[in-house]
Amino acid sequence: MKQSPARAEIWLADLNPTRGREQAGMRPCLIVSVDLFNQSPAELAIVIPITSRNKGIRSHVPLVPPEGGVREPSYIKCEDVRSISSERLVTRWGKISDAVMRDVEYRLRILMGL
Repeated sequence: MKQSPARAEIWLADLNPTRGREQAGMRPCLIVSVDLFNQSPAELAIVIPITSRNKGIRSHVPLVPPEGGVREPSYIKCEDVRSISSERLVTRWGKISDAVMRDVEYRLRILMGL
């Protein structure tokens, strides 16, 4: 049986196919959905793609290696939240710290008006 993703973990995911300006390709993603949902029969996870490009976007949360298993400075793209099939999740990379997760949650609250 495939391992269920857990909140605050980073997984390599296959995000193809995409539309418009969505992040594409094999990409590390942060799991932001709660574990109860991740283990549900829906077989979905709510994720945020991660990029290695620093575009100076204020909604991006920086990651410094080896945080979460990243190998180079990276950025969690909080404006790009999406739900994906758990079948798209390929490999678990690691888990981010509580401090980084709080920063992600803060930016999500601002973006979504929560």
